[in-house]
Parts: sequence; structure tokens; C-alpha cells
Amino acid sequence: MKGTKRSRLGRISAIKFLSNQAYEIIKEAIVSTKLRPGERLKVGELARELGISATPVREALTRLEQEGLVETIRFKGALVAQIDDHDVEEIFELRELLEGAAVKRAATTFSTIDLQQAEALLEKMRGAYKTGDMGSYAKASRDFHHLFIEKFGNQRMISAFKSFDDQLERVRLTAIRTLENIPLFIEDYEKILETLKKREPEEAEGALLAHIRRAKEIFLKSKGHKVTNR
Repeated sequence: MKGTKRSRLGRISAIKFLSNQAYEIIKEAIVSTKLRPGERLKVGELARELGISATPVREALTRLEQEGLVETIRFKGALVAQIDDHDVEEIFELRELLEGAAVKRAATTFSTIDLQQAEALLEKMRGAYKTGDMGSYAKASRDFHHLFIEKFGNQRMISAFKSFDDQLERVRLTAIRTLENIPLFIEDYEKILETLKKREPEEAEGALLAHIRRAKEIFLKSKGHKVTNR
């Protein structure tokens, strides 16, 4: 209909589990930054976009607030949570600890098939950069990291990583918002993969940490901060 605002969320058609569906759709919009940090989340507006009543939307926002993706501010209501400096420091410190350990083990345990999967993901990143497809690049990049984390075999570590992975994805997408940084990241991934092929644990960890710190630096610069790595 002419003049109708285009929905960024899509509509929910199923009758059952409306709250769960609203939660998943709004969460994806926040993580993918379709809904930007600081943006107001008006229950009525979200309900209209999704084609449902207000109650499941409120329930979804409550869950997302518990996960740190939504915040409620007096006189303003619900907003997409900002990514503050403390969050960034904690996220990247955890990444260095968890991913560093995972990639070191991967350097000694990766099979030929694992290496082929990593190479295929790297090729997807190159192709996405050439076509300017930021979404495909982001997915391949995320899958590259998940490949050696999932192969680590420690379910508690995997659970710990997943607990902040959505927050991490928001930071990652901010860091790669423009094409200019992607060649640097691809170069990092090429170095990581090379160390995995050579089965060099210490070198693999070093290459990964260099990549993580580069991502942190780019993100903080995008917010106008000076960068100091620990």
C-alpha cells in the first residue's frame, strides 16, 4: 500500500509460539544491526510489523533484556542496548582466551576435511568481498571461527562462547561495516589457515590473536577511541 513504511522484520504468520518467534526475529534484527544500538523499540510498532498482538512482543523484549540485547530506560522505554567500552573489553578478552585455546588445539587435530572446509570458507570471503556482499562475508567469517571452536570438543567452552556470541556478532558487524577493512581480515584468515596447515600451535594462536586485536582496534576507532591492547 502506498506510503506504508517498509518492515525490517517481516510478519509472523503461525499462531503457535508467537512469543518465541517474535524473540527470534527481533533478536536477529538486533544482532545483524538492522535495529541499531540506541534505537527505540516501540511495542505497538513492532507488533504491527510482525502482524501480532503486543503481548508476545513484550515477552520477547523481556527475554532480550535478560540477555543484555535490550535495555529499559526511564521515560524512554525499551531500546536496543548500546555496546559500551566495558562490554567490548570483556568480549575481546574472552575471545582471546577461548579462541586462542581452540585454535592451538585445532593446529594439532584438524583433519584434511576440516582444512578443506576452512579453505572453502576463506574462498567464500574472497568472493563476497569481490561482489560487495557484506552479509555473505560476515557469515563465512563467523563460520570460520566456529569451525575450530566447535572442533575443540569441550562442551563447556562451546557453551561459554555461545553465551556471548550474539554480542560478539554485533561488534563484528560494526567492525566490517565498510569494505575497506575486509582485505585486512582476509589476510589474517590466510595466515591463520597457513599455520593450521603446517600444524604450528603457537603460531596459530599468535595469528588468531593478531586478528582479534585488529578487529578490536577497528571497532574502537569507529567509536572515536584510542586503542590500547593489554
